[in-house]
Amino acid sequence: MIATPILLILLVAAPAALAADQPGEVLQKKLTSDPNSRYALFVPPQARSGQPLPLIMALHGSHGDTDGPIRWWRGIATERGCFVCAPKSHGPTWPNGDQPHLMPILAEVQKDCHTGPKRVLLTGVSDGGTYCYILGFANPTAFRALAPVSAALPRTCCSKLLMMPKLPICVVHGAKDKIFPVAGTREAVAAMKDAHLAIHYIETPDGKHGWFPDKAAEILDWFEKLRTP
Repeated sequence: MIATPILLILLVAAPAALAADQPGEVLQKKLTSDPNSRYALFVPPQARSGQPLPLIMALHGSHGDTDGPIRWWRGIATERGCFVCAPKSHGPTWPNGDQPHLMPILAEVQKDCHTGPKRVLLTGVSDGGTYCYILGFANPTAFRALAPVSAALPRTCCSKLLMMPKLPICVVHGAKDKIFPVAGTREAVAAMKDAHLAIHYIETPDGKHGWFPDKAAEILDWFEKLRTP
């Protein structure tokens, strides 16, 4: 087996026989073709086996950074054996303008980690979840599924749902969200179902705006049922 650069670093840095419950590594990276674009990559201990693993590409919320998504997903990613890629937005948030660095970051991570599109979950929280819809619909062959959390379906997508790619989508929202009220998400979920999109809706009765740690396993359970090798 020929190790990729990331896997080679890990294989040299530690014994080959590591227990799966040992912590993985968080690498702070810059896009090779654009040093102004940066991202964090969590490499789970299972990567030392050299076997292909799923990838979670997670987008932070408004004024967030790469540490948030890594913190949200690291525990379950260590347990299940998933890479986590957390890019930094160009500017304070995602929906405001183009983010041309995201697909090159994904391509770079996939090359290093041997992760194909059928094993990639695109997710995000708040503005990151809203941009998750935009990026996923624009690049439907790059992702297996989407999982927007505490997000709003963009107006640009609402009027074109019948023409949108039929990506499976797991929508997670809190019933007490005051930033993006749940009524709008319920309407969006109904509209997406009417447009024949495969929607899995998780509503937390006491949930406010933000990330829900107790839903990470449920999101991955859903995703793992969709995945193909």
